[in-house]
Amino acid sequence: MVKIKTKSASKPIKSVKDVKRMIAYLEVSSDRFGKRNSILFQIGITTGFRAGDLVELTVGDVREAIKKEEFIILENKKKNTKNIRKKNIKPRRVPVSKKLKSRLKTYIDDKEDYEYMFKSNKGDSHIEVDTISKILKKAGEYLGLYYTTAHCMRKTYAYKIYVESGYDIIAVKEMLGHSSIEETKLYLDLERLKYDTYSKSLDDFL
Repeated sequence: MVKIKTKSASKPIKSVKDVKRMIAYLEVSSDRFGKRNSILFQIGITTGFRAGDLVELTVGDVREAIKKEEFIILENKKKNTKNIRKKNIKPRRVPVSKKLKSRLKTYIDDKEDYEYMFKSNKGDSHIEVDTISKILKKAGEYLGLYYTTAHCMRKTYAYKIYVESGYDIIAVKEMLGHSSIEETKLYLDLERLKYDTYSKSLDDFL
């Protein structure tokens, strides 16, 4: 009998402590690429942009974002969709937080505008999304965190907003740029979150 491999869905990192552990671990996990991996993760969890959009950023793009104090990115998912009229396809705008701004300035200080922010281990092209997933998966397993793929950055961003907003699903929908609340509910896996909470309450019996 042939076993069919199923792809595990990414999950958010829910604890601020665990997020900080991930940032710190990524930075020291590689002499050559640790800072790259850490700053990419930091941008991902504080802006909610997809990894596929982040890897295409140049140093010049980031300098512009620092100057304007916001990232303005026309996401690939919107550019490539056939379900949205062209006139309604607008870039997503996300503020650059104070701490991120400082760290970005340090990271790009000795870099040229034309360079990719996140260079590949091989040559001058940008890192691939699959490579990011492998890096985060390895780091997550070391730290006891699982399902940490490239997409977990955006999910971590979404979960943080959900909690900080007092569980305002509409706020999360708007900040992610989703087209419907149902899409956001599925994205956050709210049904699973609810069931897990109920299941934990059963410990009261014991």
